[in-house]
Amino acid sequence: MTSHIEEKNAKEEITEICEKCIKCGLCKELCPVFKVLREEQYSPRAHMILLSNKIYDKILFDCSLCRACEEKCPLNLKLCSAIKKARNILNLKGRENPNNQKMLKNLVEGKNPYSS
Repeated sequence: MTSHIEEKNAKEEITEICEKCIKCGLCKELCPVFKVLREEQYSPRAHMILLSNKIYDKILFDCSLCRACEEKCPLNLKLCSAIKKARNILNLKGRENPNNQKMLKNLVEGKNPYSS
């Protein structure tokens, strides 16, 4: 029950952030992930579009959460906060990043978290 309420609250907070986004694309300029991959689907703007459409499971773990997009946003939106909330929704549903799962497994087994 608590996770359902937590999920509902997170979705409302994501909507609040995303509905203010004007999708201008200024956020892309400083995004390190976009600078390397040069594909719109990895840009902060694409993340806002996905989140606006209530799509929480696409590309969201490719964001570095560096907040560069927030510095460039003309509306001072907390884009990384929205992405963190979407990641939390996925975690509540048991769908976390497979790389994180592997790293945690390695830690539990007393191994280096970054290798098998």
